[in-house]
Amino acid sequence: MNKPVPNPAVLNDDIGEEKRLELYRSQVNIREAEQRAFDLFLQNLVKGTSHLSLGQEAVAAGFACAMKKGDLSFCTYRGHAHTLARGVPVEKVLGELMQRDNGLMRGKGGSMHLTSEEHGVMGSYAIIGAHLPIACGAAWRAQYKGQDDVTVCFFGDGTTNIGAFHEALNFAAVWKLPPRIPSVLRRRSSTVCCATPCR
Repeated sequence: MNKPVPNPAVLNDDIGEEKRLELYRSQVNIREAEQRAFDLFLQNLVKGTSHLSLGQEAVAAGFACAMKKGDLSFCTYRGHAHTLARGVPVEKVLGELMQRDNGLMRGKGGSMHLTSEEHGVMGSYAIIGAHLPIACGAAWRAQYKGQDDVTVCFFGDGTTNIGAFHEALNFAAVWKLPPRIPSVLRRRSSTVCCATPCR
């Protein structure tokens, strides 16, 4: 039996034009900031390394768009996009990458430690998987206090063989963190190295 073909004009109409434009603008902002970060890295103005998420802008924009004030996000060392998507100004992020006084952490944290409590960005963590148990604790706090804020935790596929990953899953099960409140564990797959120019 032939299924009716959906009309493309009405697809995703449930979010409306304003929300679609917000998502688009967020993705463009993230892409331009990440590209600028890469350019600054190549000019040796970003000290250390810089883990970009070029091509993954939609993940950060989509999650941030669905989150409300008071919701928390925990990121990996690849956290620029998520930090920007939550509303942190580009100047603060790039300032931090360049170890400037106008950075989020006054230039002390660098690329892998972006944090803005004001925006619900509870840090990007340089140690793989270290943030998962912390995010579970934040979700448990909301459940314990009867609050409805959401904790979102991002991690890459390499995290799944780290002890903290299994520890976090155990915490979520033992504390009975229900899907309606708490921790959304979002896995990101990254098959390419960053900051490695091809010649």
